[in-house]
Amino acid sequence: MEPPVETFRCATCGEEHTGLPDVGLEFPDPYLEVPEEERAARTTVTPDRCTVKGDDGEHYFIRGVLQIPVREQTAPLGIGVWVSQSAPNFERYARGEAMEPTFGWLVSRLPYFEPTTFLLKTRAHFPNDRRLRPTIELEPTDHPLAVLQRTGIDLARAWEIVHACLGE
Repeated sequence: MEPPVETFRCATCGEEHTGLPDVGLEFPDPYLEVPEEERAARTTVTPDRCTVKGDDGEHYFIRGVLQIPVREQTAPLGIGVWVSQSAPNFERYARGEAMEPTFGWLVSRLPYFEPTTFLLKTRAHFPNDRRLRPTIELEPTDHPLAVLQRTGIDLARAWEIVHACLGE
């Protein structure tokens, strides 16, 4: 028996869509913590990269996709998140160089998950196809998000996460 197909109303276009969507966070949390009136002077941001100048220096972030296997379907749930990078790795990524996996801290607080997902340890894996975003692997800890990434979830739980990320 096929699981029921749910629909969702897209926050971007307002249309109703069928099937489980990928969701994502538009900005890293450190960017959002900079007062709006200071962002032009202290930040740079694109859909895939961000820098933030703070009292302790400049910080570098890239956007990637954290994937959670969904048992009832072949495609995982993709969650667009941001991770920190060292300055040299950030520059190599910006230049489109081939890269081995790199360490970073998750700088996205994902709704639905307690305790916070902010500053979980990650590894960014860079695809050969540079048009694709890196995939983000969490350190295998007992944090609920890390457990779900290793063990997978059922479709109902995937929809709970989607609705939380969409603010529904």
